[in-house]
Amino acid sequence: MQIIDSGHSQLMAKAMDSYSLRQEITSSNIANIDTPGYSRHSVEFESALQEARKSGKAMHEVNPSISETGDEVVLENELLEMADTQMRVQLVTRALRHHYDTLQTGITSTTR
Repeated sequence: MQIIDSGHSQLMAKAMDSYSLRQEITSSNIANIDTPGYSRHSVEFESALQEARKSGKAMHEVNPSISETGDEVVLENELLEMADTQMRVQLVTRALRHHYDTLQTGITSTTR
C-alpha cells in the first residue's frame, strides 16, 4: 500500500539499516584497535543522500557504503561515533513514530 509504505518510510528504514551497519563497523573498529596493520573503516550514508538530492535520484534508493580510511583507530573518536550514531537512531525512530501516528490518526480519527 503506497500510503503506508511511502518514500518517507522507506528512507527512514534505509537510514535505520545504515545506522545499524555503522554501529557494527564502529564496534569492529574498537574490537580491532590493537590488531597490527588494521586500518579504520567507516560507513558513508549522509553524503550519498546529499548527492542523491542534488542529482534528483530517489533518496530511498541510496545505499550505504563501507570504506577503509587508512587511518589508525582512536578509541575516543570511535566512542564519539557510537554516540553520534545513537542520537541519529533516536531521531529516525521519532520520525517513524510520528509518521505512523499520523497515519493512525488519519485512519481512525483518534489520537492516543
